[in-house]
Amino acid sequence: MRQVKTGLLLAGVLLLSGCSNINPRPKGTADVGRRWDSRQPTSATLVAYLNDNTRQVQAVQSVDVTLDCRQGSQKGAIPYARIDCQKPRNFRLTGKAGGQPLVDLGSNESEFWYWIKPAQPYVFHCSHEGLARGGVRMPFPFQPDMILQALGMSEYDPNKQYEVKVQQKTIELIEVARSPQGQPIQKVTVFSRAPATGHQPQVVAHVLRDTQGRDICKASITEVVRDSRTGAELPRRLQFVWYNADPNQEMEMKMKLDGIRVVAADPQLTYYNRRNLASLPAYDLERAQPDSPTGLQRASATDR
Repeated sequence: MRQVKTGLLLAGVLLLSGCSNINPRPKGTADVGRRWDSRQPTSATLVAYLNDNTRQVQAVQSVDVTLDCRQGSQKGAIPYARIDCQKPRNFRLTGKAGGQPLVDLGSNESEFWYWIKPAQPYVFHCSHEGLARGGVRMPFPFQPDMILQALGMSEYDPNKQYEVKVQQKTIELIEVARSPQGQPIQKVTVFSRAPATGHQPQVVAHVLRDTQGRDICKASITEVVRDSRTGAELPRRLQFVWYNADPNQEMEMKMKLDGIRVVAADPQLTYYNRRNLASLPAYDLERAQPDSPTGLQRASATDR
C-alpha cells in the first residue's frame, strides 16, 4: 500500500511541475516589448508579461531529464527521462531505470494518464471533462491544465479576476480555483521583484494553497535558460514539495531539464497517447473502477 501511495504522489507532483516564464530576450533576438518593472505591478501588467513569453512557445522538449525524489526519509531517482509538451493540452514524461521503462505520464486533448511501474499494476487515466465535473478521487488537488501553464505554454486569461500581493522581495499573482474534489484553492504565481539576470528566474514559484493560506504544493524555480531561437525563458532546475501533516508523507522532488528547447509542433500529435501501455490493465479514475478489456484500447482513439 505504501508503494502505491508513493507512486501516486510522484505521478501527481510530476504533473504539477512548474517553471519560470519571463525575462528579457538575449541579445540578437527581436524585442516584442517584454519588460520587467515592479514599481507599479497590476494584474494586467503581470498577466501580459507572462503571456508575452507564452506566445513564443508552441512545443518544448528535453531528452536529458533527471529526477531525484524523496518521501519522508525514503529516496529514489529516475536517471533517464524525457519531457515533451505541445499546445494546447499535450504533455508526456517517460522515464527509465536500468534500461527498463519506469514511468509514463501524459495528457492529450481528451484525457490524462499516469503509470509508475514499481508502485502499481494499473495505468490510471481520467478524462479532462470528468475531472472538471469534480468528485474524482486523487491523491491530492491536481489540475492537468496546470501542466502547460506551469511550463509557460498556456496563456493566462486577462479577463479573470486576480489578486496582487506585493511583498518585500516578491510579487504574488493569485487566482481562485477549485480542486478536483470541488474545494476552493488558490493558484499563485510568484515573481521576484528584482530584475532577473543570467540564469536567474523572474518567476520563482508556482504554488497551490488552501483557503487558510497553507501551501499544498509548491514548485520552485532555481535556474532557467533562454531558447537560442525564440528567446523564450525555459526551466532548467526545479524543486517540488508536496506538503503533508505527516512528515513521512511529505514529498520532495528535484528535476534537471538539461537541453530543454523550443521545438517545432507536430501536427499529427502521434506521440501524445498511451497506446504503448494498452497491454497493461487500466483504471478509470472517473468511474473509480478498472476498465473492461475493451477499455484498454481507449487510448488509441485519441491518436490522429
